[in-house]
Amino acid sequence: MIYLERLRPAHVTEVHLQPAQQLVQAVLSPGYAEQLVAQPGVAWAALLDGQTLACAGMTEVGPQRAIAWALFSEAALRHFGPIHRATRQILAEAPWRRVEMAVDARHAAAIRWAERLGFVREGLMRAYTADGRDCFLYARVK
Repeated sequence: MIYLERLRPAHVTEVHLQPAQQLVQAVLSPGYAEQLVAQPGVAWAALLDGQTLACAGMTEVGPQRAIAWALFSEAALRHFGPIHRATRQILAEAPWRRVEMAVDARHAAAIRWAERLGFVREGLMRAYTADGRDCFLYARVK
């Protein structure tokens, strides 16, 4: 059974990213993980039998605004239903009026998931990532 727990730095460094997110793996150092966990907001890990399947969260960038992020392993994709339902619940309870996220323009599954979560595409951010990939800006406004 999938369960969620508050994000710890070890979760971030333990998750084996799905192929579509492999480029991010290089920055998931222990120092980065500690910074991510220390940010104001909410962050959680999805676990199965002690294995970190996914990490996600919303980092507060103002009193009414947060930036959402997620890291998924391939194993998480096989258990997507419970993770999706938990994420919807956490978003519904989030205190921020506006939650934004950047979604890789070539990652069709991530685009579908953002839209299923109620995010609306607001624009294209050209050469947004460190390696020059384009991303769409999505936002969910209460």
